Amino acid sequence: MDNETHFKRLVIAAYRLPFKLNKTKKGYKAVQNSGGLVSAILALSENFKKSNKDLKNSKIVWAGITDNLPDDVTSDNFENENFDILPVTIPKKINDLFYGGFCNDLIWPLFHYFPSYAVFNSDYFKAYEEANIKFCEELAKTIKPGDFVWIHDYQLMLLPEMIRQRVPDATIGFFLHIPFPSFEIFRLLPRNWRESVIKGLLGADLIGFHTNDYTQNFIKSVRRTTGYECQQNTIYTPNKLVKADAFPIGIDYDKFHDACLKKSVIAEKQKLKNHLSNHKLIFSVDRLDYSKGLLLKLKGYETFLEMYPEWRSKVVFNMVVVPSRDNIEKYKKMKKEIESTVGRINGKYSSLSWQSIIYQYKSLTFNELIALYNLSEVGLITPLRDGMNLVAKEYVACQVENEGVLILSEMAGAAAEMNEALIINPVDNIEMAEAIFKALEMKSEEKHLRLEKMQNRISNYDVFAWAFDFFNQTFETKEEQNTRNVRFINTSISSQIVSDYKKAASRILFLDYDGTLVPFEKYPELAVIDKKTLKIVKDLSKNPKNKVVIISGRDKKFLETQFAGINVILVAEHGYYIKKGTDEWEATMNTDEQWKEAVLPILNEYVSRCNGTFIEEKTGSIAWHYRNADSDFAQLRLHELKDDLAEVIRFKTDLEILEGHKVLEVKSGRYDKGQAANSLMSEQDFGFIFAAGDDKTDEFLFTALPDSANTIRVGLSPSFAKYNVTDIPALLTLLEELPV
Repeated sequence: MDNETHFKRLVIAAYRLPFKLNKTKKGYKAVQNSGGLVSAILALSENFKKSNKDLKNSKIVWAGITDNLPDDVTSDNFENENFDILPVTIPKKINDLFYGGFCNDLIWPLFHYFPSYAVFNSDYFKAYEEANIKFCEELAKTIKPGDFVWIHDYQLMLLPEMIRQRVPDATIGFFLHIPFPSFEIFRLLPRNWRESVIKGLLGADLIGFHTNDYTQNFIKSVRRTTGYECQQNTIYTPNKLVKADAFPIGIDYDKFHDACLKKSVIAEKQKLKNHLSNHKLIFSVDRLDYSKGLLLKLKGYETFLEMYPEWRSKVVFNMVVVPSRDNIEKYKKMKKEIESTVGRINGKYSSLSWQSIIYQYKSLTFNELIALYNLSEVGLITPLRDGMNLVAKEYVACQVENEGVLILSEMAGAAAEMNEALIINPVDNIEMAEAIFKALEMKSEEKHLRLEKMQNRISNYDVFAWAFDFFNQTFETKEEQNTRNVRFINTSISSQIVSDYKKAASRILFLDYDGTLVPFEKYPELAVIDKKTLKIVKDLSKNPKNKVVIISGRDKKFLETQFAGINVILVAEHGYYIKKGTDEWEATMNTDEQWKEAVLPILNEYVSRCNGTFIEEKTGSIAWHYRNADSDFAQLRLHELKDDLAEVIRFKTDLEILEGHKVLEVKSGRYDKGQAANSLMSEQDFGFIFAAGDDKTDEFLFTALPDSANTIRVGLSPSFAKYNVTDIPALLTLLEELPV
């Protein structure tokens, strides 16, 4: 673990408390519930004390609800050495709508790609909000400076932003244990619900998912829902940057691996061997849920018995289904269908001396589970959709004796890091049957090689590495936020800028147009400067000590129209043309426009291929605008277009491809905003230099100016500018503070 990872307390928020409560003479004794998250955090707590000096004295606080919380229980009368427990009380009526309704009848099926099972009920979402508020109220009472707040799973997706509002400086991480679906599925949520979910999650500093696919689905949903700028895995919200990344949850590998050699497990294995005789064991264990593909698993096994009759009487399939929600009609029906299918297959293939399927509807003890993992020739893990599926990792960890083969659904998150398994499509019964046959026939050398690679991987990135990786990445995100926050213009910085402005005998101000003085519009010609902004520019230009330069990618006619009658210097087409006051426009260079004959047809082709895009032709450049196109489709076409253009212009050394805000431009590389600024500044010495812009084209300007210049990037994107402001109004406010 990284020694830089440290915090005073780990404050966990999850739907359910990790314990049931038994009354003792001193108060209440917490008895551990089952579940992967509970086991992981308990193991993590022990690891704190054993192996890391920074976390040795760290305490864990766990907030959640419990099914049997007595009325007289408070957070002060729990008795547990590893946890302080913070019970959250949610009235039953609200909880039924929140957990049974919004969480399990809507989010669970929707995020697992079963939209037809999703129930949309406005009362569900109200209850979801109320329950998240209840959690927030309890947590706000207990969170202290230095705490790490770690929020878990789909029940609490609104909580990060709620806590952020109450405790602005809190360090908050969120981890989603189920898949995050594609935007086409996510957008089925009513608009205000999905906006609330996205806003809620973005209250965290770091948002973790099991796989990169889930991460990218989330980032796409953020972009489509909010319009926020996203670069790689960084999301730039109006208040801070947020990171989203993949952290595939691990298991306590040593616990499972070492358990195979314990006496109690060896005794359990001997019982199984006696029962199995010489039959090869195929094993699966799943919770009763439609996402697990249980009937398809049976169909795949039945197809195996049909296709490979020589294996009949040689294998036994032990199918364990763990009870879950079987009081709900849909689950009752599923259970009956499973039992009926098992009976039919057994009736068709079994004999007096052999039963093809041993079906168990029960929970297994730890020893039973380890023994079954250890003895199985084949682990059949075939969910239709699963966030991760830790059973796959547990099975591999327990391959000590037989070195069995894992058959894994490509729909499970675990498939992304366990590609040495036999990866199958769970709906393809023939592929599943062939995989079972291949697993049973596989030579020991190949089995060993596959297992060795998977075991090395999951032992190195176990549950502890997973947690500490998440902690480290969160702290790195906080550091990046802090670094960037220093650059944001605050009262002190703006006062210094105003003071420097007042002292200077000569000043020059470079102001970009689109995204800096005026917001973007659907079409460029609609982005007309308003009267208030125009007055700010006009007042600054009247001061004889000032030179105000409007420096833009716009064409000269548009700029001349917008600033008619105002004493400013206009720089058009990124520096191709310059107009000083009432003088005529001057071209800074002469270019041969024949290159357009090769470029224009390509851009026209991409206008046809990407609906909503259009071309803007200027004297020295041609721009392909895609702000009105579907953002994801446009990004795809953008990459293709850059490749096609690069091929055309590679022999024309003076041409370059320039990316701006939702625009791709081809222009000469012999001029840019920086060169235009240097040309203007060479005419005299300036005691005060100011520049503001909002996109990549302005970076040429920022880098060309001396270190003493006050350079400002509008927005939250990384920049060579000295400072950032959040938006256009913030920049205009600063300009208004400069005395005229």
